Amino acid sequence: MNPRRALSAFGSGLLGRIAPPLAAAYIRLTHATTRWTWQGREVLDAVLEERRPVIFVFWHSRILMMCPRIGDIEVPLRVLVSNNRDGELISRVVRKFGHDTIRGSTRNPKKTKQKGGGAALRDLLRHLEAGGSAAITPDGPRGPARQAQLGASLLSAQSGVAVLPVACATNRGPTLRSWDRFRLSLPFAKGAYVVGEPMPIPEKGDDAVEAHRQALEAVLNTLTDRADVMVGRTE
Repeated sequence: MNPRRALSAFGSGLLGRIAPPLAAAYIRLTHATTRWTWQGREVLDAVLEERRPVIFVFWHSRILMMCPRIGDIEVPLRVLVSNNRDGELISRVVRKFGHDTIRGSTRNPKKTKQKGGGAALRDLLRHLEAGGSAAITPDGPRGPARQAQLGASLLSAQSGVAVLPVACATNRGPTLRSWDRFRLSLPFAKGAYVVGEPMPIPEKGDDAVEAHRQALEAVLNTLTDRADVMVGRTE
C-alpha cells in the first residue's frame, strides 16, 4: 500500500481510533528531536503574549508539522480542515494538540456549499468575533497546491482580524505523491519555522479581497521557499 492510501485507511474503523494518538505521539517525538531554526519568532511571540486574535495560514502540505506550534497557542483556536476522509484523520490528530476543528473548504463559499465552505467560514467568523483565533490552509482542500483560495482573505475582511503567514520545513522525511506534495518529517531532523508580518486587513469588496488573496499567496510561497532553503531542501 502506498503512503497516501495508508493515511486514508486510518480514517475509518479500528485504525481510525488508534491512528490519531499514535500519529500525535510521533509528531511530538519528531518535533522534540528536531533542531529548529527560526526567522520572525519575535512576531509570533508578540501575538501570543498579547493574546490577540489572528488567522494563522500555512500550506496544506505542512499541516502536521504545524500541530505542535498551534498547540502552544493559549487563546481558543479552531483549525479549518477539509471535509473528506483525509481531513477526518487530520482533524482527529489536530484535536490531540488541544484545539477544535471546523470541517469545510477555503474556496469561494458561494461555489462550495456542498463542501461546507460557507457554513465553515461563518462558524470561524463567529469564533473570531468572540476573541478566538483560527488556522487555515488556504490551498485546501484539493488545491491547486500553494495557490491560495479566497477563504482566509474573505474572513480577514469580514472579521477585522489580521492574517499571519507561517511556513515550516524539515530536511528529513518523504514527500507523498498527493495533490499537495504532503510532507512527512522524520526524527532528528533539521527544521525551520519562518513567520511573516501580519498582513493588512483588506477592505470589504471583491477587488480588495482578491488583491489580498494574491498578496497572501505570494508571501506564503516566499516564506515556504525560505524555510526549505534554510534546511537545505530543494525538492
